[in-house]
Amino acid sequence: MVYFSGLMPERCYKTFKGLEDILARYGVKSELIEGTKDIWCRDYMPVQIMGNRFTLFRYEPDYLLDTDEHKASITDNSLASRYIGTSYLHDCRHIKLDGGNIISGYGKVIMTSKVFEENFNYAPLKLLEQLTRIFGAEIIILPWDANEIYGHTDGIVRIIDEDTVLMTNYTQFDSDMAARFRRILEAHFENVHELSFKAVKPHKYSWAYINWLQTDRVLILPKFGAPEDQEAYDQISRLMPHYKSRIEMVDATDLIRYEGGLNCASWTVYDTPNRDLP
Repeated sequence: MVYFSGLMPERCYKTFKGLEDILARYGVKSELIEGTKDIWCRDYMPVQIMGNRFTLFRYEPDYLLDTDEHKASITDNSLASRYIGTSYLHDCRHIKLDGGNIISGYGKVIMTSKVFEENFNYAPLKLLEQLTRIFGAEIIILPWDANEIYGHTDGIVRIIDEDTVLMTNYTQFDSDMAARFRRILEAHFENVHELSFKAVKPHKYSWAYINWLQTDRVLILPKFGAPEDQEAYDQISRLMPHYKSRIEMVDATDLIRYEGGLNCASWTVYDTPNRDLP
């Protein structure tokens, strides 16, 4: 099942309709979450750890605390109980954490160090211990690029398999930060790949190809009417042959203007018990 904020059809109709059509073709059910205050449901909905285990973190990011308008856009994530039931929900709202800062799979979870900034009341090692226990996984911390206020990993990296990760084309924007990411990831994965595009100055949205929507049946990449669309499709297809003939692209130009991508705007719930969730 893939969920979207009830605001998606109104604010990003082209992206929403494209996603809905693709998911339907592959037999993936989709549903709207009612009562949300912004479209970024990945951030405030609970994290599926395994099977029917979901963990709900506190959604109160600092970038939404600066104005009354931003504060009013914070969704009360207790609404999650309507969709998964309270019996499967582990309340961890003593920890502030956005879903966009959680990239997980194969016994690993990748976050940026912004998780420490948001939880300054915890000693870093104590927080790491708690997160390791909650996720039952190795926690990998990347530095937070403070030029990007959200501090989310879903715009930086995706785990492909137990030995492989793919980074976005960070080198083409900030080679020093990209090198820091790579050094850390190489300590945990045998293969660290990075998207790269032919243009000397890549399209301003080229970072967002990594921010895809992944389900068991189909992998959906964004496109923006740029030459990089095909380049991204080709590179990701080669790296993920298990999705052969099951990779689609959707026009996400009316979504990206809000500074987020497909992963940000979706909440995926898997119904296979005890599987290793992406």
